[in-house]
Amino acid sequence: MRKRLAVYFSALILALVGISFQGGPVTYLFLWLLLLLPVFSALYIGYVIVFLKIYQRTDGRNMVSGTPTEFYITLQNEGPFSFSALQIKYFSSFSTILDLKEEVIYELPPGASVKKSTQLLCRYRGEYRVGIKKITVWDPLGLFSFTYSIREPLSVIVAPALVQLPYPGSIEQFAHTDHESNVQRTEPDILVREYLPGDAMRLIHWKSSAVMQKLMIRERIGEEKNGIGIFMDSHRCGERTEDYLPVENKIIEMVIALAEYYMRNQIPVDVLLQKEQAVRKAIRDAAGFDDLYAEMVGYTFREDRNLLQMLAELSDQELSAYRLLIFIVHQWSAEEDAWVEQINTSHAPVMIYLVGAAAENEETDAIDRRGYALRRIGTDAVLQEVLQ
Repeated sequence: MRKRLAVYFSALILALVGISFQGGPVTYLFLWLLLLLPVFSALYIGYVIVFLKIYQRTDGRNMVSGTPTEFYITLQNEGPFSFSALQIKYFSSFSTILDLKEEVIYELPPGASVKKSTQLLCRYRGEYRVGIKKITVWDPLGLFSFTYSIREPLSVIVAPALVQLPYPGSIEQFAHTDHESNVQRTEPDILVREYLPGDAMRLIHWKSSAVMQKLMIRERIGEEKNGIGIFMDSHRCGERTEDYLPVENKIIEMVIALAEYYMRNQIPVDVLLQKEQAVRKAIRDAAGFDDLYAEMVGYTFREDRNLLQMLAELSDQELSAYRLLIFIVHQWSAEEDAWVEQINTSHAPVMIYLVGAAAENEETDAIDRRGYALRRIGTDAVLQEVLQ
């Protein structure tokens, strides 16, 4: 288009020069034709915008992040004249249209249509716009173009991905080796035996296993605290959707994955989050997990929520009910660090997962001391890899 515009303006300059030095009817006619071209282009582009009909849909409005769904597009020319050149621009920040390129130019004769069937992949949980974002229309000579946003963009509700963890080894080893303390049980382990098929992996005594060079299982003479507490950061980390949506998606993905793992292995787990006040979601069976998942589909993070506020609402008795506390957050301050270390000293080991794009180029283990560890998780991290 730039070359054609260069030719057009060169011709316009030549016409003006010709009139200045010689004039004549042919030169004036040529000049008027050149001056009327933009008017003709504007009228033609307006005609295309009026008579171009755009239809797009998916197989249902509700989708799951990371799972492709069928996506259909139709461009229909309902006017008496041809459309010489159309180009589609797609929403691409949070979703991908598979097998359709934005560089493709479409031509539509009168009454004709272009139908495309492909797949739509949404990367994040939440509600946002997908599919066609803008249309670029060219005049027949390819001199001028106009890009406009479509009047009825397609919005979808994307549910969080359900990631099944085979075994979150990093968490279990942390909870059962150097970080064991008297607060995890009423009486200390004094016996170990060799692992037998069917024994729970969470009962493996990793220190003894390393010494004996084979898996060893702990036997207890007292009761053990089996419960897991997962604390979800409910604070919104920015104003722009591009900033907060990937972080919120990964936080919820981790919460759901860990809750599903513990539920599947019949380990009591509570998810603690904020609404108007601190809320505890007890996961003991599939029905409890389904309730949590449904909550996460439409859950809204807010800027007026923070982790310290939620912790302040919980009593020492509530915190002491768990053998392990897992915090999934997007920010970590010295104040939170001091508070959680106190929880660790008084109640149970603490594992913190700090989620954020900025963490991807930093050290994985930011804090690692007895009974208290922090791990950094990028927004594009694969949970099966970082939690193994």
